[in-house]
Amino acid sequence: MIIKNILIPYQDLTKVSIHDTAGKTLEMIDSEQLLSLPVVDGNQFIGIISKRYILEEFYNSNEEKETFLKRPVVEFMKTKVPCLSSDDLVEEALKLLCEHNVQFIPIVNEKNEFAGIVSHKAVFRTFRNALGIGHTRLVITTYDLKGRLAKLSEIIAKENGNIMSIVQVDPEVMGLKELILRVEITNAQKLVKVLNENGFTVRKVN
Repeated sequence: MIIKNILIPYQDLTKVSIHDTAGKTLEMIDSEQLLSLPVVDGNQFIGIISKRYILEEFYNSNEEKETFLKRPVVEFMKTKVPCLSSDDLVEEALKLLCEHNVQFIPIVNEKNEFAGIVSHKAVFRTFRNALGIGHTRLVITTYDLKGRLAKLSEIIAKENGNIMSIVQVDPEVMGLKELILRVEITNAQKLVKVLNENGFTVRKVN
């Protein structure tokens, strides 16, 4: 899946400009119950500002609160933030979210204009759906014989089931393969019975 399918578009974002003050930014963060906000200059992404960055700057300064809150966020925002293209893969966003201490990854279009963001929540929701979490989980052992996977799919389809995800594990035992499936199925017990009758050993169902 590519990023453009899961990004929060620019027009839907709460964002601050390079001219906004620390006081205004704190109000926006608190009112929206967010951790951080993108800082923009027109349609260009400039950096990220968070409540933590603002508070750290305040505690390290000798300014009065009223004076500090009038300072523009551009003075202490985070600017070294990796960006991705809207046509990049979601896996790239996941990698950057894991490697960098940021709440979101900014996304730019082919004109290098700020197109939106990809958040932790959006990425995890995508992989949760891809893994079929929430559907019946089957752990199946079978011999690594040609056509076995096709046969398995055929049986599940005949039982009005739908494979949401499938992972093959090699236990390195006597040519056996372990298959971990997430299946959308109404009668899981009937499916298990049919699979066992056709030479598939269903080890776990949950």
